[in-house]
Amino acid sequence: MIEFEQRRRQQLLDEDFYPYIQNNLDWLINQFEIQIKQIKDPFVESMVNTQYEQFCLDYTIGKPISKLFLRLEIIIEYTIKAISFVERHNLANPNDKMNISILTEYFESEILSNLLGLCILFERQDWFEIIVKAVDLDQENREKALDSLIGMKILNYPVTEEKIPRELSFRNPLYKAIHAEKPKDTLKFLDEYLRRWYDGLRKAGNVYIDSHLLQQGDSRDTCSFVGYWCFEAAAVAYLKDIDDSSLHRFIYYPKDMVEYARNNHK
Repeated sequence: MIEFEQRRRQQLLDEDFYPYIQNNLDWLINQFEIQIKQIKDPFVESMVNTQYEQFCLDYTIGKPISKLFLRLEIIIEYTIKAISFVERHNLANPNDKMNISILTEYFESEILSNLLGLCILFERQDWFEIIVKAVDLDQENREKALDSLIGMKILNYPVTEEKIPRELSFRNPLYKAIHAEKPKDTLKFLDEYLRRWYDGLRKAGNVYIDSHLLQQGDSRDTCSFVGYWCFEAAAVAYLKDIDDSSLHRFIYYPKDMVEYARNNHK
């Protein structure tokens, strides 16, 4: 028990729930692999999502970041396949277009912002541009905080002029942090963003929020908790090279990812 408590990066994950959720993810990944082999031209969005959940669980449980790099590489490979499927579908069905919903659902998921942040922290511009390519499949649902995050790595990337929707108003400080000129202002806005992040996701309709409360008893059958992480805030702190020590108090701020990025990509 002591070893588990020392190793995990977030105290919200219960020790006896970890093997349960890991077994569930192992089963899901195996089932998706079987289905993918059986279908001539599979749409692998579900595998992108499940591999992302596995990444988050691996990070939460305290696995070495070098191993997490390999897991993110798997996510990118499946994203490439999903993009190819969508592009071929949209070309053949111009009146019935589709996209990769888990990478465009700003109101229901933190997956997109986290994958963008992770690609930045691992300094993989090529992976970053693949995620952006998936985002660009949907030109209708845009949000200027994440557009601005993309613009930090892709020169002249168009940022929507639309106001941040009320449901996502908690992202206003992220937008301000990205565009702040002084380090102290970047830090101030990132602090505000992290203070508002968890409750903001709940109010935006992210059903995953509060899932850590379901780890025990009969409710664990419906629990998908793998950790709460805000990698995009860490990415901004890294890119703007600010002293982020005051942000370490937030349990969902991945401080060691920033440390890893700084130590490996100077």
